[in-house]
Amino acid sequence: MKTRATLTCMLFVALAGCLDGYDTGTGAPTATNPDPQSLRGDALPTGAVSFFKKLACPEGWKPYEPAVGRTIVAASETLPSGEVVGEPLSSQEERVHSHALGASVEIPAVSYVGAPGGGNAGVGQAGAVSFATTSESASADTPYVQLLACKKHEESVPRPTPLPSRLLMFFDLEKCPEGWKPAEGTAGRLLVGLPKDAPADQTFGGDPFTSPEFRSHGHAFSSAVETPSHGIGLAGGCCGGGYAMQGTYEFASMTEPSEVDIPMLVLLQCEKE
Repeated sequence: MKTRATLTCMLFVALAGCLDGYDTGTGAPTATNPDPQSLRGDALPTGAVSFFKKLACPEGWKPYEPAVGRTIVAASETLPSGEVVGEPLSSQEERVHSHALGASVEIPAVSYVGAPGGGNAGVGQAGAVSFATTSESASADTPYVQLLACKKHEESVPRPTPLPSRLLMFFDLEKCPEGWKPAEGTAGRLLVGLPKDAPADQTFGGDPFTSPEFRSHGHAFSSAVETPSHGIGLAGGCCGGGYAMQGTYEFASMTEPSEVDIPMLVLLQCEKE
């Protein structure tokens, strides 16, 4: 009887597991549909923060309020995670800025043989001519796109295919999760997509942010003061001096520094090992 059971089992081994004469499993397990729960979630660690091109966060994620209206910059030793800079942007807001400016130009003197009299009203005086004003407000034309910021709040779900190494991710955590390390070369800098045929990991611009404050900048400017001619009524006598000499006098200076208001949130950035 045991031999007959074994022969019968061999006929069906491709379809199901078999039992020997003692009712113990000897074949391959029967194929079953995967558990729907096993297909849910993702392999990113809890605390991950990312942008999504969606109107609602995916399952296991929730809207990340600290990033609303802000760009995110990688934290550093001197720029701790959690710091915020500036007021959040409203939808499609274009931030503007202006500059205070001032300058001084020296107008040389000229003297005339004669005496100043009542007929010489309106004649300019020689010496320093100064002015101060504020430029019109203008946009910095900062290009940006509005995306939904979300934070992972559920545990990671292991997958047969691991996350790729060198993947960069922001985290709302005190330190990088297991299997991740602090990102190199990004601390205190904004991230820009790699231009075509450009080398990767290249830094550009000024020094990294080291404090939660905006960067200021100024502009060089130049102009000229023109003193027009003016009729002089003279009478006998000696010198009438101190008049402004006719001519065009150029000057150049720098505006006062001003900040471009780009609201930022500082977060820990980690790299997948």
